[in-house]
Amino acid sequence: MWKLYSTDEKKERPKKESKSNKKDQPKKDRLLDRRYIPYICLVAVGAFFIAAGVRGLIAGQRESAAARDEYQQLQEDFASITNQQTPEPVVDNSDETEPIIDGNEEDNEEGYPSLEELARINRDFNGWISVRDLIEYPVVRGSDNVKYVNTTFTGNQNSAGAIFMDYRHSNGFDEQICILYGHHTWDGTMFAPLARYLDPAFLQRNPNITITTPEGKYITYRIFAAKQTDAWDEAYEVGISDGARAAEVFPNAPGNASRFLLLSTCTRSRDADERILVYAAQVG
Repeated sequence: MWKLYSTDEKKERPKKESKSNKKDQPKKDRLLDRRYIPYICLVAVGAFFIAAGVRGLIAGQRESAAARDEYQQLQEDFASITNQQTPEPVVDNSDETEPIIDGNEEDNEEGYPSLEELARINRDFNGWISVRDLIEYPVVRGSDNVKYVNTTFTGNQNSAGAIFMDYRHSNGFDEQICILYGHHTWDGTMFAPLARYLDPAFLQRNPNITITTPEGKYITYRIFAAKQTDAWDEAYEVGISDGARAAEVFPNAPGNASRFLLLSTCTRSRDADERILVYAAQVG
C-alpha cells in the first residue's frame, strides 16, 4: 500500500541528496583550492623579493652612512689642508725670535694635523682635492684602477670607494694630463656634484679646483668644459704626457694651457658605460 502524506508533511520531509552531488562536492572543493595555489605562490614570491629589497636598501643606507662618517671626519680633521694659505711673516720687534708657523707642521697654533699624517694613514695618499662647498676629499693612487672602486681612504670595504688617480700617473699631479675617478653616489657625496657642471651657468659660477700635494704645494685648475660621454671617450686614451694632443681633444681648451686635470664619474643611468667628464686647465 502507498502511504499518503499531507501537504505539510511533504514540506517537512527532508529531501534526499543525490549521489552525484555527494560525490561532486569534495571534487569541487579540491578544484577551488588548486585555483588559488598560483596566486598564493605569487604572493609568497612577491613578499620574498620585497623583504630582500628592504634588507638591501637598509644595508645600502648603512654603508653610505659609514662612508659619509669616515670622510666627514677626515674633512673635519684636515680642513686646514685645503683652506689655509702660507702665513705672511709676522713682524716682531722683540729681541726674541719666534719660530715661523708652518701650516704643514703637526703642532701649529691651530692644532691641525699635517699632510704627513694623511700619508701615514694611507701610503697611497697623493694629494687633496678641494672644490669649495662641493668636493673635499683625499686623493689616492693605487697599483691599478680597481682597488679604490670599493675601498675607502682608510681601507674599509665600501661601495663609495675613494677619489683615486689613474694608476699610470707615476708623477702624481706633475703629469701634464691627470685623471681622477670617483663614484656618482645616490646620496650626493664623492664625485656626484660633477653632474652639476653639465649646466654652463653652474660651471661659470664654480670654475676653480685646488689640489694640495703631499709636499704642501698648491695647484689651481680652472674648469673650462664638461660633457656626458661613455667609457670609450678619446679623452681617456690621451697620452699622460701628451699635452699638445690634449689641447686638440679636450673641448674648448684654453690655447695656452699645457697641464690638464680630468674628473671622471659615472651617471645615474642604468647604462654602466655612461660617464661625466669635467675638464680643467692648470692656472697656478
